[in-house]
Amino acid sequence: MFICSKCGKCCTMMKYLQQSLPEEFADFRELAKELDSGDGICRYLDREARLCRIYESRPLLCNNALFFEQRLKDLMTREEFDKILNFSCKTIRSDEILQ
Repeated sequence: MFICSKCGKCCTMMKYLQQSLPEEFADFRELAKELDSGDGICRYLDREARLCRIYESRPLLCNNALFFEQRLKDLMTREEFDKILNFSCKTIRSDEILQ
């Protein structure tokens, strides 16, 4: 199971997502561009609280459960997706992906 630590680090990766998402997720690259406040940080991140200001209506890119259901459930199991999320989260929090 994946449990978000609410560190806000994934919300600081809009530039990275614009550059690294594969072609089949081009719509998410465009969304990351729209969400980017100009410095790579999501425009909806409350920078002090490190929480999303639109959490209840956040886009599909930011909603892991809905993203899995709509885009990935025919490609992998939920358990596989959770393993990917846990690994990605650990990597993002350690800043390895941003270097």
